[in-house]
Amino acid sequence: MREQPTSSARTRRIGRELRGIREAAGLTLNAAGRRLERAGSSLSLIENGKQNIRVRDLKHILDVYAVPDPLRTTLLTLAEQNLRPGWWADFKHDLHPADLDYASLEAAATRLNILEQNVIPGLLQTKDYARAIQRTSLIESELSKADIYVRYRMARQRIVHQDDPPQITAIIGETTLHRPLGGPGVMRAQLQKLLEESDKENITVQVLPLTLGAPVYTSSAFLVLYIGQPPALSAVFIDHLTGRWMLDSTPDVVRYQDAFDRLRRIALSETDSRALIHRVKSEL
Repeated sequence: MREQPTSSARTRRIGRELRGIREAAGLTLNAAGRRLERAGSSLSLIENGKQNIRVRDLKHILDVYAVPDPLRTTLLTLAEQNLRPGWWADFKHDLHPADLDYASLEAAATRLNILEQNVIPGLLQTKDYARAIQRTSLIESELSKADIYVRYRMARQRIVHQDDPPQITAIIGETTLHRPLGGPGVMRAQLQKLLEESDKENITVQVLPLTLGAPVYTSSAFLVLYIGQPPALSAVFIDHLTGRWMLDSTPDVVRYQDAFDRLRRIALSETDSRALIHRVKSEL
């Protein structure tokens, strides 16, 4: 099996739950370690999400702690997913472990709610459009990696075409449609792809029109990801210049999901959004 990142969103979620169970039982790390026949230091690493845990070892811990369903099944599912190899391992020498972890989460997602006000969402981009973004956003010392980032982005799009794809809802700022990244030809092809993808049953695209005036939300982009129904894991991802922030506390997820829902209510309908995309494309 290929090497896995030592810390991931799944290991951190498992660790938080195990710590909460232990503390609710009034057990110290050493006391719990004795019951589990495991060193307290090892248990601490697991609770802090810094050590992968095998499914059989997690089963033993859950048995000793007498953890019932549905939490038991949720944690075992996350542990199994975390150790499952995937295409992202091909990029382990080129990308940060956090990027590999994100790809793993995205591949298992059942629902993705995306806000993008500056570019077309990555899952809906053409290769040429993605390449144009990399060339304009990377600093000179990183330009040699542009092709790697484009291949990574295209590989992520496998989830759009898999047998059981996630439900994807994308809200896109109208300005994005008028910004011809890569030139008119590249943008025309990109808008055509956006129309084709939005015709799929699992993909919804809505446009935030310029007529709204003042911004209704201060963040230009974020993504709310859910795995499972009910969710075994949910998190918010916010891209920044040097990476991606992840927020996975329940209050954060609820706050961002509420913001997303409010934006959906004021965005153009699916039909009106497609009409606008068609019009912008015809004017290029």
